[in-house]
Amino acid sequence: MTKVKEKSTYAVVDIETTGGNVANGDRIIQFGCVLIEEDRIVQQFAVDINPLVNIPKKIELLTGITNQAIANAPYFEDVAPTLFNLLEGCIFVAHNIQFDYGFLNEEFKRCGMPSLRNKGIDTVELAQIILPTEPSFRLNDLAATFKFSHQNPHQADSDAYVTAELFLALKKKLKQFPLITIEKLIELAEHCTMNTNLFFKDTLSEMRDEHPLLPETILVKKGLALRKKQVDIEQNSHRVQSVYPINPIDKEALFLNHLTIRTLQNTLMDEVYQYFFESRSGHFAIEAATGIGKTLGYLVPLSYLATPDNPVIISTYTTLLQKQLIEKDIVQLNSILPFTVHAAIVKSKHHYLHLSKFKEVLNEPHENLTDTLLKMRTLTWLTQTVTGDIDELNLTNYLQPFWEKVRHRGWADDYSQDPFSEQDFYLHAKEQIKHASMIITNHAFLFHDLKREKPILPDSKRIILDEAHHLPDVAAEAASDSFSYYANQKLLKKIGKLSDDKSMISQLNQLNLKIKTINPSQLRLVEMSVLTLEEALSDFFEAILLYTQQELMETTSVADQVDLPFIKTENWSLELKKLTKKISTVLNDLVFFGYDIIHQTSSQRESFTYLERYLLDDFLELLTKIEEQKNSFSRLFQKTNQNELIWFSFKQKNPKNSFMIKQSVMDSSLFIKKYLIEKKESILYIGATLSIDSDFTYFENQLGESDLRKLSIATPYDYKNQARIFIPADLKPIKQLSKEHYAKMVVDYLELIALTTNENILVLFTANETLQDVYNLLQQQPSLLGRELLAQGISGSRDRMLKRFFHATGGILLGADSFWEGVDLPGKSLKVIVVTRLPFEPPERPLVKAKYRWLEEQGLNPFIVDALPKATLRMKQGLGRLIRSEEDKGIMVVLDDRLVKASYGNKIMNALPDKLTKEIVSREELKNKIALFLSE
Repeated sequence: MTKVKEKSTYAVVDIETTGGNVANGDRIIQFGCVLIEEDRIVQQFAVDINPLVNIPKKIELLTGITNQAIANAPYFEDVAPTLFNLLEGCIFVAHNIQFDYGFLNEEFKRCGMPSLRNKGIDTVELAQIILPTEPSFRLNDLAATFKFSHQNPHQADSDAYVTAELFLALKKKLKQFPLITIEKLIELAEHCTMNTNLFFKDTLSEMRDEHPLLPETILVKKGLALRKKQVDIEQNSHRVQSVYPINPIDKEALFLNHLTIRTLQNTLMDEVYQYFFESRSGHFAIEAATGIGKTLGYLVPLSYLATPDNPVIISTYTTLLQKQLIEKDIVQLNSILPFTVHAAIVKSKHHYLHLSKFKEVLNEPHENLTDTLLKMRTLTWLTQTVTGDIDELNLTNYLQPFWEKVRHRGWADDYSQDPFSEQDFYLHAKEQIKHASMIITNHAFLFHDLKREKPILPDSKRIILDEAHHLPDVAAEAASDSFSYYANQKLLKKIGKLSDDKSMISQLNQLNLKIKTINPSQLRLVEMSVLTLEEALSDFFEAILLYTQQELMETTSVADQVDLPFIKTENWSLELKKLTKKISTVLNDLVFFGYDIIHQTSSQRESFTYLERYLLDDFLELLTKIEEQKNSFSRLFQKTNQNELIWFSFKQKNPKNSFMIKQSVMDSSLFIKKYLIEKKESILYIGATLSIDSDFTYFENQLGESDLRKLSIATPYDYKNQARIFIPADLKPIKQLSKEHYAKMVVDYLELIALTTNENILVLFTANETLQDVYNLLQQQPSLLGRELLAQGISGSRDRMLKRFFHATGGILLGADSFWEGVDLPGKSLKVIVVTRLPFEPPERPLVKAKYRWLEEQGLNPFIVDALPKATLRMKQGLGRLIRSEEDKGIMVVLDDRLVKASYGNKIMNALPDKLTKEIVSREELKNKIALFLSE
């Protein structure tokens, strides 16, 4: 007789509380519960609860629940038996279960009732596993992903209902995965929070009854379910059939029913086509203002010229912009062309997952919840990804040991021995490159590749450098060097001791018991070198910290971040000089002994298992990194040329582990000239901020270009009617304000603006320290409670913050550095920008100070030739965040009176779009003008 399976009832719970801790007197103010049976919502229950304590203003604004609204509600003691009976026998489900389950349990115990004994499932954890590429797992964001109606966020009944919908949606999604993936998830889920494994077990049981077939898009290899992929091969016949549409009418016909072509975009397309088609000598710079349609403006003409045999390389600033090009712009391009262009992304190999390594790590014993969740997330992602690019996972931290183990590092020899060689993501990416007409990379990869003896990028004569204003800084980074205490200790710890079974040296010793080709004394010499080096490095950094503290006694700086220029070792103590020599010697020994071990094993390599080969490959990579650090250490203490600066950098709160010796060049133009300008025949530089008032001199000097052809295409936007710049009349000079008064002044104006308009506000800073001070003060402003407050370095990744900001009403986002540009938030999402101070580089930074001194030695005025042009371009970039379409309207409030009082203020204003209105206003006028302008 077949046993009838017992039905599970899921109680999906959400509570609202006065705070986060029952022991501190916090209480529940609302309870919501939705019951699910057989994949259907069968009952809803909600109740307001009088907490007998005041609801904090912050909670009132967040939830909409007021003291008056719950004044006549029952006490928790009155409803506790009802709630306990409702939950009895159910599987408890919540979004972040540890809070709801734990708080509810404490309240039951407070009332003298028994503890909850329910099994529990966390929907945050489920979503992280089943939706591996989601950028955010907040309930609001997941509701938006699934298009659930979420009328009253942060109210228990609404949150519980949406969590129930999410639970059912996740189960439906899980059923689309192959059985073999779910079986492995069940194994791993034993280590998840509470009883998450129940969800997978119950779903698998149902699926087995339904006998699903393996999806056609999936293949199974050595127990891993993988998405099938293919190499896109471009048909070249379109080169004969299609010609570039020179005539504007032909261009309109091409764009018809797809996109709106713009007159200025026509100009850009023709200029790009003629430059590359006619193979004109010299390099070309085009400033294409925001709104022209820059990216399609160069992609369309290139699509008629580039072929897999003669591809074009397109380099942009970040991997994020690479992703946008391939996923948005190339897709858009192919939607309008009469043929298909294939493009491929080029990134460093460590961006890709190594399947064989992952398979190996998957079978390792459980260590911690973080690793378990990452394993589960990767398993589900493998059924979706065709690239294996781990950036798709949108994680905020890729530094966990798990990623160190499974990132791709290539092979020391023949990759065909890799059991997953046919499915390998890095090899697939390289194959895609061979068949692509457009190869998309980033500036950092490009410069490192140009320096390689065997470049990865094809030797293309044509290259486009988008966001070209970043090239000098990226080149300077590529030409720089550093030596870190923490990084070296981490490398040495990986090699480890013979007595530690998990260490690399111990694993090599175990391998030697089998192969017997490594001289055991070599392993002991490596171990001894590691121990000696660990001690020497510790002593060295202790001594160098003492030296820097003595040097700092002459300064009054109390900042946590310390950057101290280093000139020469003459002032060093004898001990420091001895330690420097000792470290160089032991690093040499360690590298020599290590490479000798690799050499001793090379003759038997073909007989090794692939796991044994990976061990040796990992050891070789470790030695390569140590050798790089050895070379860096030697270079850092050699006599530098005038264009270089060496400095010590550390945080006073954690000096030793944060200590770095850094070297950088003050002028990267020599590097750019050597590796790029002199190597490439046709280079097109393009960006929205290459000139200052149509003058490209600063850009040319930064690159080292001497005979650059230049074109500036003006903005299509009507800045006279679409934008305003307001400068408050009562601003005090920033230099007269203390750090505290300055932050308070910024907060006062932000409060005034926020109470005037409910639009989102982007606040731009030049220093992270000020940003944090302002964030802390804003959190204490009662009038701003309940608003979405986001801050760089505090509120998660840039992508996550922008997504939350996009969906917010009246949100405030505090950003520095990268937030001055590359933030594309059209329409309602961004109408107000606040510039906290003119974006000059802090002159006290060692590199800035040294560069200014270097310029002075050449008879140049640092402010005129470097500081002012850089700040002016930054202001152009900041303003570019505001107006992104013909319909946008927006205001910029500048909290720095130097824009109107300093002699150079007009130079900055002249570089901004023509007819942009600048007004000096009182506080009252600022309120009125903001309200009036944004409502027109």
